[in-house]
Amino acid sequence: MFNSLKDKDFLFFSPTNNSLPHHIRINLWPVRLLKQVGVSLWLFFNAKRIISLHRLDRLNIHAGPGGVLLIRRPPIPVFVTCHHTYWQQYTYIKSQFWKRIFLPLEQRTYRLADKIICDCEDTKCVLIERYDVPSWKITVIHCAVDTDEFYFKHLPKTPNSALYLGRIAKRKGIDFLIRSMPFVVQAIPDARLLVGGKGEYLKKMRSLVRQLGLESNVSFLGFVPDEQLNTLYNQAGCVVVPSVFEGFGITVIEALAAGTRVVGTDVDGIREILKSGEYGILAHYGDTRAMADAIVSELRNPQRAHGLRPEYQLKQFRDRYLKVLRGDIAPD
Repeated sequence: MFNSLKDKDFLFFSPTNNSLPHHIRINLWPVRLLKQVGVSLWLFFNAKRIISLHRLDRLNIHAGPGGVLLIRRPPIPVFVTCHHTYWQQYTYIKSQFWKRIFLPLEQRTYRLADKIICDCEDTKCVLIERYDVPSWKITVIHCAVDTDEFYFKHLPKTPNSALYLGRIAKRKGIDFLIRSMPFVVQAIPDARLLVGGKGEYLKKMRSLVRQLGLESNVSFLGFVPDEQLNTLYNQAGCVVVPSVFEGFGITVIEALAAGTRVVGTDVDGIREILKSGEYGILAHYGDTRAMADAIVSELRNPQRAHGLRPEYQLKQFRDRYLKVLRGDIAPD
């Protein structure tokens, strides 16, 4: 995203090793041990020092689950990027009810922010309605894909094939999708679900496939390298994104960039992209019959997804993001 910027326009601070230009690693064991809480504490104790040392004139932090919690206001403007909230996480994932303890700190982070960038309208609504954040602070900038990496190729579709790509985890709705497959197979006996990814739920999902007698209809691909993703997207009859909720459905727009329509759940982070029907079909999470009907409809009436809207393409994302950080664009 920032490769074209002038030298030292941006500095990046994180506890990981990576190839970002101008990256400074926070290499302390408490940070590695405590993860985002550790980064939050590091920022609390070191903000003034790093601002002075590197002559920073603004700060962009990524907040919410997995992100930084801002405990006190730094002496420069703060731009907070919110991918999703703890409220969404503990509300939609019942086993994570305990994460509501982070709400007061998260709310303080948004109140201390000068501007907030959200991935989607759903999260903006949560910030306004559940966190009492004024709407004038918030700008929605959708996530985007690089259309040099994800694009339409003239490849034959694998007949009656649906594709899932993502983490094999309960939050991603993979069990809901597999439980929907018997209804798909009733309508299309040779239907295939290709499952790409790895995760803590993989063993359970293999067992579920055996229990449902779907061994000939569901295949687990394991980890899929980045260079194979675009081909898989292109060859699928449809892509299925069955999540409990998303901050933003990046898999959805990757598939659409490759020209393949999507069946997704009618949840935060997905509905906004698919609700028009232009790019696919929405089904209520948990309704296995509705999910199966949507998949069958796409497989029986294959259509190409035409023209990924500019708001989901990398150039517009980059331009809008930088304008917000530079103060050149007003909130929505």
